[in-house]
Amino acid sequence: MDYLTQGEAFPGLVSFISGRHSVFEVYPWAYPVLPIAVLLLLVSLVTYVTSSLRFRRALSVDDSDRFPRVMPLVPYWFPGLYHGLALLINPTDFLYGIIKKYGWERPLQVKAGPVNCTLTANPSHIQEIFKSRFLSAKSVTRISAKNVLEIPPDVLFFYDADDSGFAAEPRKGSQTAQHNRILYHQTHSAQKFLAAPFLGPLAERYLKFFQQNIERLDIGQAWEEYPDLYVFLQIHVAGANIEAMMGSKILEINPGLMEHFWLAKRNAPQYFRGWPRWIIPKAFRERDRVVEAIKRWHSYAFKHGSVDGTGPQDPDWEPIFGSRYAKARLQYMLKMKPLNDDIRAREDWGLIFGANGNTAPSAFWYLFEALKDPHLATRLSAEVAPCISPDGKINIDQLAAQPLPESAYMEVLRLRVSILVSRMVDFGDVKLSGYMIRRGELVFMPTDGVHYSEEAWAQAGRPSKRKSLKEFEPERFLVATEPDGTGTSVKCCTEGLNGLWIPFGGGERMCPGRHLAKLEILLTYAYLFSKYDLELGNVEPNCVQCDPEFAPFGALPPNRKVPFRIRRKA
Repeated sequence: MDYLTQGEAFPGLVSFISGRHSVFEVYPWAYPVLPIAVLLLLVSLVTYVTSSLRFRRALSVDDSDRFPRVMPLVPYWFPGLYHGLALLINPTDFLYGIIKKYGWERPLQVKAGPVNCTLTANPSHIQEIFKSRFLSAKSVTRISAKNVLEIPPDVLFFYDADDSGFAAEPRKGSQTAQHNRILYHQTHSAQKFLAAPFLGPLAERYLKFFQQNIERLDIGQAWEEYPDLYVFLQIHVAGANIEAMMGSKILEINPGLMEHFWLAKRNAPQYFRGWPRWIIPKAFRERDRVVEAIKRWHSYAFKHGSVDGTGPQDPDWEPIFGSRYAKARLQYMLKMKPLNDDIRAREDWGLIFGANGNTAPSAFWYLFEALKDPHLATRLSAEVAPCISPDGKINIDQLAAQPLPESAYMEVLRLRVSILVSRMVDFGDVKLSGYMIRRGELVFMPTDGVHYSEEAWAQAGRPSKRKSLKEFEPERFLVATEPDGTGTSVKCCTEGLNGLWIPFGGGERMCPGRHLAKLEILLTYAYLFSKYDLELGNVEPNCVQCDPEFAPFGALPPNRKVPFRIRRKA
């Protein structure tokens, strides 16, 4: 557009460009604004230059023989704010960019206002952090409670007051009563009821309900077209998971729960960033609908069932309250006075969020990679086949131990999960390879920083095979069983990868649902590919990538619809 000819639309601009008047004559408001803008620009420029000089000086000094060593502060533009804006807008690109630019070997410091944060992608540092008893995930728990669950401020104090830690034995000096140890009860109930001997029955129920969901579609031997594989799995994987964990009544009473859940889940980045209700009202309304649905289920369940019964003689599952795990959660919450019916419903919204938010996307990528590469699908199915009896029953333990399916599963999580694993120095200063991290400070460990680090994987003795770490390599976690590497026998192995493969975090706060998620993903593949033929529809597979908008908040969904077709095997 020739702006000089648009005199009627932009008279002031034309007058300024033509040179007839100065900018201050055309735009009087610019007179006081421009000097301020120039001053801010100069301050930012001087700040960046001086902080860069200090940073490079800290990098160049060999202080390995002193304690504590000086942790270099990454250059920044805004005094007082430091890196806070970048951490709020796009933490994944910002932190991963720092690691790519300055290296992964030594920890670096970033700041969000007055809060000091240590950034590390060194596997040995990550292992030290996971082992330390002076760090906790309490800060992350609080952010989730405040922003994702929308726990009101007058109840958040109850979470904040728990200083007893996550272990069975309260921390020395803690004044928190045993029944109010919410962080311990959350962790302990999940670690107990999502592991053996309760894990197997829970996985079997998931498979049962997933099979029922697919059978209701009445897919025959003629091809059936579906517009999106991801939506297909969202509905049926999450539906089976919720029913296995929380019973059948919650879905019967709330037929629209799945739709509202996924609409709410789509707004996870906005929730985590703490956007207020008036900015994203639709996102809040969808979350409100999910919470109200859970409250209806709780009201029905308490009237028609019993929340008691988590002992060895009690059933693993019943339709009203669901699994022992769902009952155990409600049992400890009912003893905590601040947790009223609304808060309990929000806690169970958090359970649904955590149990399904990563499983369905990961199942999608597992199936997508198999559909994208028919040779891989053939190899996977060949290892799955011995796990299925002639009557169609799947041996879950045998399936979980098959090398290639397990390696492909681990590769999906390495490549398709983006999490900013965080810890707070909560109980005392921490020494980290000669550096000192003070109490109250944060530690950031982005999964992208270690999952894609070619040099770190090579130093661990696990260099890339045929494909780089930015590409999907289903055999990446396979190693030969013979010491000399000869022969064809292989096993799936994570030896040497401590601190390098961390999609579930680590330490005492490692995701307790990881075993169930693995079984659900493998069972989803085993059932669908053994009973049905599946093919991708009209989509270019190489154009299907992760949607970066959802980083670093878990498993990433695809960036587009993936049509497919399905038919029952002859």
